[in-house]
Amino acid sequence: MSKFIVSLAGLALLLSACGGGGSNSELPAPDAARQPSPSVPEQPEEPEVIPVDCHKTSWVAGTTELCDGTLIYRDYIYDDYGADVGLVGLSPLTVANLISRGGGLFNPVANTPGLLSPTAGDQRYPSGMENTADLVSLALSLDGDELAVRFELNTLYGDDDSIAAIAIDTDNNRGTGGGVWPGLGIHSDGWDVIHTFREGDPINNVIEGRIPAPESDEWRVQAVVAQSDGTVMNVAFRGPRELARAASVPEQILPDAGNFWEDRQARALGDGDISLFGKVVARSDMERRVTRPAEPVTGFQQRVYTSDYTLPPGEGVSLRGVPGRQGDTGLPCDQYFHYLGKYQPYGVYVPEAPGPHELQLVLHGCEANHASQINQPNFQAAFGDAHNRILAAPLGRGPRGFYTGLSERDVLDVRADVQAHYEIDERRVQVSGYSMGGYGTLRLASLYPQDYAAGVNWVGFTGSLLNLPLERTLLGSLADLTGIELLDVPLSAFQELQQQFSIGAEDNVLDYLGNLEHIPMANAYSAADELVHITTALALQEKFVAGDSDYVFYLHLPAEHLTYILLDEWQKMADYSADRAAVSQPATVEYYYDPAQAYPEYGIDHNRAYWVSNITNRSTSPSRISLYSDGCGTPRTDADFDTGLGAYPVPWASTQRTLTRDADLPGGNTLSGSLENIHHLTVDVSDSCLPGAIDLDINSDGNATLEFSDGRSVDLVQGRNRMFLNPR
Repeated sequence: MSKFIVSLAGLALLLSACGGGGSNSELPAPDAARQPSPSVPEQPEEPEVIPVDCHKTSWVAGTTELCDGTLIYRDYIYDDYGADVGLVGLSPLTVANLISRGGGLFNPVANTPGLLSPTAGDQRYPSGMENTADLVSLALSLDGDELAVRFELNTLYGDDDSIAAIAIDTDNNRGTGGGVWPGLGIHSDGWDVIHTFREGDPINNVIEGRIPAPESDEWRVQAVVAQSDGTVMNVAFRGPRELARAASVPEQILPDAGNFWEDRQARALGDGDISLFGKVVARSDMERRVTRPAEPVTGFQQRVYTSDYTLPPGEGVSLRGVPGRQGDTGLPCDQYFHYLGKYQPYGVYVPEAPGPHELQLVLHGCEANHASQINQPNFQAAFGDAHNRILAAPLGRGPRGFYTGLSERDVLDVRADVQAHYEIDERRVQVSGYSMGGYGTLRLASLYPQDYAAGVNWVGFTGSLLNLPLERTLLGSLADLTGIELLDVPLSAFQELQQQFSIGAEDNVLDYLGNLEHIPMANAYSAADELVHITTALALQEKFVAGDSDYVFYLHLPAEHLTYILLDEWQKMADYSADRAAVSQPATVEYYYDPAQAYPEYGIDHNRAYWVSNITNRSTSPSRISLYSDGCGTPRTDADFDTGLGAYPVPWASTQRTLTRDADLPGGNTLSGSLENIHHLTVDVSDSCLPGAIDLDINSDGNATLEFSDGRSVDLVQGRNRMFLNPR
């Protein structure tokens, strides 16, 4: 009940703040001669297939290419919201974008799950049919005098769920032909013939057929996908410069802007005229089987990758959401996954400068999406252009994924996809995030410390609304009065209570902060934050002050939760993130490992850090590793602790620890430290620089096996283990 009350209060504050399988009909333009309709076979033929070498599992959305003579347009994903109707629509199913959001919060007229991720288009689907007119790709290939047409859709449940239509301007002259697309409520200039396809293949999610190929060498094509009633939801050939402009107010509230890369589409459909969107085709290119890749794209864009993982039914959008491990609580910002299919989009900003680039993951907050922050000009300039850094914003499977489980898998896959398609300096990868994304930043940096050079956290949730400063100090004072042996009792009870106030978080990131020993972390919090309360912020600061890592913590005194997004000012944090490189062979490994956070069904286990891997615990409880190797040399580090005051962008106070590294002391052969609740782990002798004899001195709280990557191993007993290991 307490969790329910707190969550509702937070919500209230947030609200304020190519075979002939398909039926095909051909319609001429009003002033064009009617052409004969192709026959429709009684039995479906084998579907046309894009040439094998032309299949892609990742692409820049909105791009068109020629591959072996096949014209292929690859669209944006989850951009099927149709026309922008303004503030109020005439249809009872059509509402303004101010109230057509929040499907995960039981809004009956929503067309998107998130509260802070509006759509520009306002059209809705009948319940249960969401996303069934979302174009993935359109392929056109020449076969003699016929043109094989293949629409792939993101979701298709039944064979008559959707209508696909293609219009051809056979003389590429927009001054002739054109008019209304019959039955679809739109018009465009120039077309001479329209073909519609009303029957699809829900097994393969394709609508396809054959049509007569224009005899002229150059013609222009346009295409749309509509609901079965003719409501057009998605338009092809929009190019890679689509807009997702709902960064802040007023765009978050007014019509004509969304966060799904469909602003231009929504405006054109709202006007009823899609003349702007089309592609000129040269028949000779198709006949000669020309290959012409899409041009590289810089700036703000969307990329799409193909995931190995889906949620039942394997496609579609769930406005209500599929619950995570916490179950179907129905509470605001509890964990749910909304985007279920294999095609997953993410936001990208690519600087104009050539590579190699740095990379920064940008994790959105609760109720937001993959355009948040990354669509703001000052954010792009401060983090992207200034540091030649690619910015990549995962969708995280929806507005409330909390970056665990399938949402965490999405972050890992987005990073891998960026590194596969751009020249990235792998030592200069950072993670950042806002609110829920700040939680994801702290968590992922702690669980994958070897992977990141630094982190940036804005108003990150820390894992519990009851994370308090001086928590142990206050309970310690109680222990002084009643006896130290009683300390564990109130701590255990309080930690159980903290879990009841975790919202969508699976773990308390304060437990993991020791893992950040080698990862600099910038943190910005607000004294008047209505969602991430100042008490939890100060608890985080207390942990950083007590630790040993490089960090800065800003507390902005008059700020609230969305201040930084509303101002679009990020410079302090961007400056802190400059010139950071990941530590690869640290002398020390401090690591807290909880096997309960593993998701084997998604290939996720956090059982490694730097030169330690294959960690298994003796029990299901968390373990703690503290190991030191002087094999690579011992760094001499100076720590400078300071406090500060400032006024940009609003008044703030800060604490900061800055670590500077001098020349390393010469290497040795010592491996020492302590292990808690460890059954087994492996030490990489290369990364720890211990290829020869090892002077071992390790305390363990129980029996454990210490294995080395060169095949050596030693069985440890409870207590101190002091021995000398000979070279293999």
